[in-house]
Amino acid sequence: MGKKRSARFFRFLLVILFLAAPGGAGAQAAPEYEEYRSQLEMEYFIPIVLYDGTFSAATYGKMSSILRDQELEFILLASGDETVNLVLGYTYHAPFWSYGVNLYHMPVYTGPPWGMGFWERQRGVSLLASRHYTNQTRLDLRVQYEDFAPESYFRYPVDTASLFGLEATLTHDDFNFLTQAGSRGYLSVGSAYPFLGTAYKNLKVEGDFRKYWSQGRATLIMAGRAGKIWGTYPTHRGFALGGIQQVSISSLGTLTNLGFSGTLADTVLRGYPAYRFRGNGFCLTNLELRMLIWPASYRQLRKTGLSLGVFTDAGWVWDGDRRVSAAPAVGAGSGLRFYALGLNIGLDYALPLNAGEPQPRWHFSLGEVF
Repeated sequence: MGKKRSARFFRFLLVILFLAAPGGAGAQAAPEYEEYRSQLEMEYFIPIVLYDGTFSAATYGKMSSILRDQELEFILLASGDETVNLVLGYTYHAPFWSYGVNLYHMPVYTGPPWGMGFWERQRGVSLLASRHYTNQTRLDLRVQYEDFAPESYFRYPVDTASLFGLEATLTHDDFNFLTQAGSRGYLSVGSAYPFLGTAYKNLKVEGDFRKYWSQGRATLIMAGRAGKIWGTYPTHRGFALGGIQQVSISSLGTLTNLGFSGTLADTVLRGYPAYRFRGNGFCLTNLELRMLIWPASYRQLRKTGLSLGVFTDAGWVWDGDRRVSAAPAVGAGSGLRFYALGLNIGLDYALPLNAGEPQPRWHFSLGEVF
């Protein structure tokens, strides 16, 4: 009896070992490694400039899609005998994971590059990690410490403060510019904690989804975005809707360029002035039909191109329990897109559809609005 039990036990053990062995019937196939290809968004060089015998700037930088941050950047800026500002950033790509660090101490211009933002001195360090499941899907993790102070006047109060934050962002992006098809989306959860003198404690959740359909020269774009902050946060680092808000490329080292530690969220509510509605919660929808006029396809786009579009935008903004926008704030209009020397230059004419708002507005943009 004992021998039969032992034989059954050993047969059972052999089956388990066979199923668990590499190549066995029950073996789990190892995930196929797909080498991460960093999508270079920008590469630039600023030469040395001397003015009145003072060294001003020497910069070389590359910005990639990984972590929405600098893949490799060196900046040295001297604005006086006692002020030296420095930014060092590096991202290392390994199988399945990428790691990075940013150290910075310099003034940055925060806001749209055409004069509606303000100068702010930022100092901090960020540690980065990204798990890229494919070249289209990744999970970004970030730990950040930063303190900041305004150096110029802004249209509403700008705080002097510091933040220590953690953030996780799940991103999927399979949009193809040449075919104008695919989707983009992310879900971000971040929090700030009192640390080294910080006075803010909050939790932020934000999500965004954009879908593109293409038929010939026409592209239909639908976008939806929402966010909410619980707790205390710097006045100028909440959500702002109105006009075309584009985070300045000079904002370095912030937790993301999506509005957590950055000053402005990247939002589009045309027909209203910049920063028209501000609060700790928002919901935004966009619908746009775009037609490429010249050339015949995006694959033929070289130095110059032209597209036309019609659109409507709608947004709701809350500050606590109080809704600060109309119900809802809606704008509609049409626009032009010029593709010149690799830049996407936009000019939109929009009409606010809420009673009591001023006349229609022109909106200027650089780069992709959607």
